[in-house]
Amino acid sequence: MLILRTIKNQKRYYLIVLVFVVLFSLLSVFRLFNLSFNYDFESFFPNEDHELEVYNNYRKTFEYDNEFALVAIENSKGIFNKPFLLKVDSFCKQIERVKHVVRVNSPTNLKNISLGGLIPVQTKILHIDDESLYKSDSATIYNSHYLVGSFFPENGKSLSVFIKTEDVLSKRECDDLAKNLKKLINDFKFDEVHYVGRIFAQDVYLTNLSKEFTLFLILSFAVVVIFLWFSFKSLYGILVPITIVLLSVLWTLGIMSLIGKQIDIMCTMLPTMVFIAGMSDVVHFFTKYFEELAKGTAREKIYPLILKEVGFPTFLTLLTTVVGFLSLLFSSIQPIRDFGIYTSIGVVIAFVLSYTLLPAILYFFTPKKLITVHQGNSKTTNLMRGGLFWIFRNQKTILLASIAIVALSVYGLSKIKVNNILLEDLSEKVKIKQDFNFFDNYYSGVRPFEILVNCKKANVLDTSVLKEIYKVETFIKNEYKAGFVLSLPSLISNIHFSANETKSMKMPIGDDLFDITELLKENKKNKEIKRLLTQDLKQTRISSKIRDEGSLLINQRNKNLMQFIATKCDTSLLDFKITGAAHLIDRNNEYMVDNMVQGFIFSLIIIAILTFFLHKSWRMVLVFFIPNVFPLLVIAGFMGYAGIELKAATSLVFSIAFGIATDDTIHFISRLKIELDYGKSLMYAFKRTYFETGKPIILTTFILMGGFMSLMLSDFQSTFYFGFLICITVIVAVLADIFLLPVLLFLIYKKKKKE
Repeated sequence: MLILRTIKNQKRYYLIVLVFVVLFSLLSVFRLFNLSFNYDFESFFPNEDHELEVYNNYRKTFEYDNEFALVAIENSKGIFNKPFLLKVDSFCKQIERVKHVVRVNSPTNLKNISLGGLIPVQTKILHIDDESLYKSDSATIYNSHYLVGSFFPENGKSLSVFIKTEDVLSKRECDDLAKNLKKLINDFKFDEVHYVGRIFAQDVYLTNLSKEFTLFLILSFAVVVIFLWFSFKSLYGILVPITIVLLSVLWTLGIMSLIGKQIDIMCTMLPTMVFIAGMSDVVHFFTKYFEELAKGTAREKIYPLILKEVGFPTFLTLLTTVVGFLSLLFSSIQPIRDFGIYTSIGVVIAFVLSYTLLPAILYFFTPKKLITVHQGNSKTTNLMRGGLFWIFRNQKTILLASIAIVALSVYGLSKIKVNNILLEDLSEKVKIKQDFNFFDNYYSGVRPFEILVNCKKANVLDTSVLKEIYKVETFIKNEYKAGFVLSLPSLISNIHFSANETKSMKMPIGDDLFDITELLKENKKNKEIKRLLTQDLKQTRISSKIRDEGSLLINQRNKNLMQFIATKCDTSLLDFKITGAAHLIDRNNEYMVDNMVQGFIFSLIIIAILTFFLHKSWRMVLVFFIPNVFPLLVIAGFMGYAGIELKAATSLVFSIAFGIATDDTIHFISRLKIELDYGKSLMYAFKRTYFETGKPIILTTFILMGGFMSLMLSDFQSTFYFGFLICITVIVAVLADIFLLPVLLFLIYKKKKKE
């Protein structure tokens, strides 16, 4: 190795290492000032999906479906109150003057036979200046299924305002708009106001991202400090390992800044991942170094010995961990792929620093106190010896218990559901989540639901085509309880209702329908009509808002819709395609399951090849996999029994946890192989392996658990579950390595000996 050749002039080599570390660290610190946070909703769209192309064309043709804000205003004295309605009207007029606002639709400004606005309705649906008409206005409103659930809730205690914003606003523009709208809301001092929309959600996400990014780093730091103190009982034993892992995080962030990568919701977990994964390498090196010093091994012989007995196994654990993270490259979602890449870079940096900077620090200063700490502990030794003998006496019990746990886990695995709720990521304590729930509970919801309609024959204003679209629209209203419906049938029905003062909002027929369609043709270049109709009259849309009931239920409703279209509509005239931002996010879950399976299989194949190459035995491959697949089955079973649904974040757990779980197995098997190569008997080799690897394995397990437990304080549900599930996996993995792995290895080596 290059290091071994260079080590002949140790002082010069270590000085070069220190100088390089200082220089690159300074560069990384400088680059940190350019590191920014980002929450790009669209980056979570599956970029290999044909539906993404459909959606991009859809919004170019019509408009962006998620560039809006909704404001619900409550009034303790009721909404049919003149001072309140006048205040709402003034509020809406103020909003119209705010920069980046395209239009404002409110119960106070809906106009008669207007082709503009969200829903064209009768002149002055609310006669806000004439209180004597409020009773009749109320009756008209609550007889209209177009208004109830959209601008008015069924309980009549609030009203909503629809704000269309400009498309593709930058982060700064979104922040300015959200700030101005919040200021207006505060200035008008309504009794209670609920507001939702991308401009508000983005600000909440980014604020929490920056806060949690710092929080996780601090908590990981604190947890590691505590466990290092209990292990080494000295300030030096804390500062040196902490320095290594902090530099690993710093360099990773510096590289991200140099490349231009921003911190997104996935990368907030990156410092914690690098911190705790890197600490494993440091602890194994540190522990072995001082154990050898305590034995009286000459300093010049320790480093080559560590490279042989600890370095190579640690390098193997690096490979398996990196394979686990790089398996995320199978994902179709860019932030998840980036997370896998940059975390892998961080873990590699931590390994390199552990075997370059750490020995350099130890070379120049090694306190004697740490040597005495590692001179042996009879209580620990006796405890581990007793544990090992108990394992060998109860091999059948351990195997039977493991089989029973696997059987229960497989049954639990069958109960896992794939589901996604848009703002489920946020805690119920967050205001925007509460407001989102308010719209789901009292209105038709906030989630955009979009249908692209392509006309195959004639044009979309043809009577036969309109009848088919009307069928589908009616089904959507009934099946999804949709509100804010924007479609050709709804537009035509409202124009007919407004112009003729009819009591019904059903589609007109005969001359009435012909007159309205001719009017639409004449005005097809009107910017409001262009939101609904293409110039060639071959495409239109059905746009609405629905409750976010979760992708599982919505997908079932979508199947019902497509089945209705296939059986009840004339598909020779036109076809319907579900699209929209929310639909694409739901598609992610379906892809994530496939991606998870592909990534996991990739990890298994790579690690199987590596294990076979090292041991030249398929039996050893099997022995290696059983205790590491075991915790994954347990966690999958736990998810099924606990009702934890499979989604983007929870699906990541399996590949990453597998990469992390293999570390202890590698150290145990490698150490056992070394002891046997030294000519030790099988029982003695097991005993030495148990003693040599036991302490660092247990310490790194506690560090891993402590680090991942910090993620459980997150306001993001996905981050919470990520930390929670990996903590459980780590616990099960170390138990499998302590109890199940020795039994399997003993059976294999005993059989080899007989052969």
